[in-house]
Amino acid sequence: MSTLQRLARFVVSLEYAALPDAVKEAARYQTLNMLAAASHRTPEADAVARAYRRVSAGGRSLVVATGDRFDPPTAAAVNAAYSMAHDYDDIVWMGHTCHSAVFAALAIAEHEGCSSADFLTAVVAANEAAGRLGASVELGPLNGQMVTHIHAFGAAAAAAKLLKLDEERTMNALAISIAQPNWALQPAFLAASSKLLSASVPLVAGIHAAYCAREGLTGHARLLEDERGFWKHFSFAPLPVFFDDLGEFWVMTTLAMKDTPGCHYFQTACTALGEVLRDAPGPIEQITVATHKLAIEVDRFGGAYRDGASSTVNLNFDLRATLAIFAIAGELTPAQLSDAWLTAHAGELERLRARVVVEHDPRLTLKVLRSAEAVPTGRKALASVTLGQWRKLVKQYREMYAGRLFSLAEVGAWARALLAKREPQPAGLAFPARVTVRFANGTTRTAEVDVPRGTFGQPTAEGVLRAKLAQAGLPIWNAGMALGTGGLGELTDQIAARSRSTASADGGRAAGSIARQRSTSAESSGAIPGTR
Repeated sequence: MSTLQRLARFVVSLEYAALPDAVKEAARYQTLNMLAAASHRTPEADAVARAYRRVSAGGRSLVVATGDRFDPPTAAAVNAAYSMAHDYDDIVWMGHTCHSAVFAALAIAEHEGCSSADFLTAVVAANEAAGRLGASVELGPLNGQMVTHIHAFGAAAAAAKLLKLDEERTMNALAISIAQPNWALQPAFLAASSKLLSASVPLVAGIHAAYCAREGLTGHARLLEDERGFWKHFSFAPLPVFFDDLGEFWVMTTLAMKDTPGCHYFQTACTALGEVLRDAPGPIEQITVATHKLAIEVDRFGGAYRDGASSTVNLNFDLRATLAIFAIAGELTPAQLSDAWLTAHAGELERLRARVVVEHDPRLTLKVLRSAEAVPTGRKALASVTLGQWRKLVKQYREMYAGRLFSLAEVGAWARALLAKREPQPAGLAFPARVTVRFANGTTRTAEVDVPRGTFGQPTAEGVLRAKLAQAGLPIWNAGMALGTGGLGELTDQIAARSRSTASADGGRAAGSIARQRSTSAESSGAIPGTR
């Protein structure tokens, strides 16, 4: 039996009543988190909504930010663009599955009249499928948010589950979804607002794949493992082991929600900085952040496209700017990523960013690796990689990204980290950072944080989620936590009412702004307001 056939059997077998309680809870958390993320309006996301509105005939599926209703692929794509805009999403092992897992499932569930239990089961199916596909190519040319093909795969899994496809048609849906897989390009993702379509485009293909499979279209059962198939092109060292423990290890429970907008690898640095700045003794002289290799590389990739980049996109991949914004505002929310805030604080932001020093600490990278190793499947996956495959990975990474995974200058630091007494392993996926601030009065403070505050299972996770719902103006905690027993319509009706209310308020503000502009224009020309 091929990998896709085994996965299809698993997807078909999923039943809401049989899901572990922790899996159901994580699915509810992810749903609420993404509804909050998709509630924030931005000019770029509004442009996507306008563009899709021009080519959609309407439908039953809700767009969270605007209250529009479209056909399932359009609604899911627009919601994903809004949730992508601020990078205020979440991750699972291994990938940002959320944009497609939640919004493909929501759009199809509304369109097909499915129950909230069916919806949550589809969210789980999407995460289990897409997360494992992302993990299987983690040692490849793309990772993190760049593995956009997982959105086609996850959307196909969610759609197949909601359409109640049998094993053969579910396998076909999965295979069709990645028959022509997406390959994200760094300039488009790191420097331009085209990034907002990173999940939107592939998830539409995934939804279409499931509907096509229902009508009889077929895919290749061995598409992943074929010698000219998916793994051949998307991985330097494929890790099929991640599909071996279906129903035993649940990807869904590895959920980690972002506490601040931006790259997930920067989350702990923001938390550590917040701890250091609590009751700060004076102005900041310098911020030094030591972090793991993943964060270092994301910051390096972003740096290659700083000049001329869309600031609201590139800031998400700029660790220095992220920390400078946090230090200036005392927080980092979507409000600080608005053009108005960035313009008002441009000079201060530039000066403080120049005083932020970013360093790689092999000890912190080792914590990331040991965090992955703590997951049984992760341990098996790392053990399955041969020395030859590691050499190939290092060589191809250097050729493709002009970067080094290992540096001779860090041999001593790596040796000390490996020989040191092993530190207790925190629960959840660790992406640690250590932040040291030197203040103008000469004092220094340091804080180190291993695991993001929004990690499912951490005592801080609920508070992170409730705060994000409050920022979005979404009083939907009770309706969201009732998913699985309560109705899906109750939740979406509350969101639609909020969208209408927000749109009305925005319209009033816009009218007032126009009136003020006219008044100002009249006064500046010497005319009396209202006389012409």
